[in-house]
Amino acid sequence: MRKECEFGEFLKTLIKDAGMTQYEFYSELGIKKAYFYDILSGRVNPPPPELQFKTMEILKTNEGTKKKFFDLAAKARGDFPADIAKAVSSNPKVIAQIRKAIGI
Repeated sequence: MRKECEFGEFLKTLIKDAGMTQYEFYSELGIKKAYFYDILSGRVNPPPPELQFKTMEILKTNEGTKKKFFDLAAKARGDFPADIAKAVSSNPKVIAQIRKAIGI
């Protein structure tokens, strides 16, 4: 599936742009080599939200890059972007507004 590979390619670019080796990155993230390469290749879904946030901390990306990262991860996982889910879940008023807007 290309969706996951698109995420993997984007992550590889971010790591390179941060001036890190892949080994340095996955070691700092705290994941095993095999899992990291499975993520890059699309054999497994992008990491869960907590590791997505840690990835953004490690790579020190700008806001636009963060949005693209979270969007690609969500698309590949079939989920909501982790940054949006976190913001919405901590704001009951927004949850109520979303329910009202979509008629539930």
